[in-house]
Amino acid sequence: MVDEKQDTQELWPQLLQVVKERMRFAWILLSQNASVLFYDGTTLTLNMFSPGAYDTLISSDCRIVLDQVLAELVNPPPSVELLVQGKIPPPSDHPSPDDSTRVYAPGAASATDTCPEPDEPPTGILHRILAQTAFLLYEDGNSQAAALLTDVEDLEHFPGDRPEEGEDVALIVPLYLVGRFTREVLAAIQPLFVHVAARHDLLVDNVSAIPVLPETGDEWRQNLQEKLINKTPPNQDTGLGGTEAVATLSRDGFAFHSQEQLLVYEALKRAQAQLSQDSTIAVFPLPRGRVGSGSAWVPDFLVTASGRVGAIEVDDPHHHEHVAADAALDRTWRNSGIAHIERILLKGFSADREVDALVRQFLTRLCQHH
Repeated sequence: MVDEKQDTQELWPQLLQVVKERMRFAWILLSQNASVLFYDGTTLTLNMFSPGAYDTLISSDCRIVLDQVLAELVNPPPSVELLVQGKIPPPSDHPSPDDSTRVYAPGAASATDTCPEPDEPPTGILHRILAQTAFLLYEDGNSQAAALLTDVEDLEHFPGDRPEEGEDVALIVPLYLVGRFTREVLAAIQPLFVHVAARHDLLVDNVSAIPVLPETGDEWRQNLQEKLINKTPPNQDTGLGGTEAVATLSRDGFAFHSQEQLLVYEALKRAQAQLSQDSTIAVFPLPRGRVGSGSAWVPDFLVTASGRVGAIEVDDPHHHEHVAADAALDRTWRNSGIAHIERILLKGFSADREVDALVRQFLTRLCQHH
């Protein structure tokens, strides 16, 4: 408990530290979006840097955490008065519990002088929020989530069901990437996205990932019928630049399209575990790359061993129907520096030892390749 006459230089840093331990998002909101204008032991006046930050504070659990921490640090706790950009905010629809946090201050400008509420957010602002969120994730050490945000093609926003609710923002990504935005990944993205949005005067409640809508055209029926007749798999639809199927299985933070891919991944992990640390392999499941022709491609696995790079494709039972396409694809990969390519058909294979044998053969051929 601190003395009630403690000055701002001592109280504010201590308050932020306790808030950080209690609720990280509240700490981010207060430390980066608020400053102390006045404190005399009985009243703490905070200036919120934007209407969005103010709305987020008073409409979330952050204000409850603020009041609780003040009650623990100061006896009796001071009342809290909030300004927005140095001015009195408009009347709030979110009164603080027990009136412990007030939203006005004596001597401040009138509510009519406050900035107007922002209109529907333009696309440019949403993309700026996306970019700044990606950089914050990277700086926080979450490279996986940051990399996924670089593949977001567009964003859509939807108003909440009630006026006091914020926007729901959807990240629009290629279909094959939707499965990689797992619950854990979105849980890392959302707090930072909400924070950045608040600093741009936009209140966001939820972030999700949805697929890009395919281009169809007037002849879509004929085009789709041709694909169905030819039994073209979605992940080989257009050769090197095909659209992959949605990844529905996950392991160790990686997403997979099929149980067969997962079996090969586990076999590669077992092979990796048997090697010494100074002579091991690296495994890259479903990496997306760009070949010299300018097309995008996603092999099932890239594996590095003994200074060489190899690729594994886990073929489906109909792979014999696409021999010509497979040969053209393999040739392009070799021209791009892939030393060895192996296509594995797991039909009839179930025991780990059988899959392990196929993986060992691949690694042997890769290491012996010249």
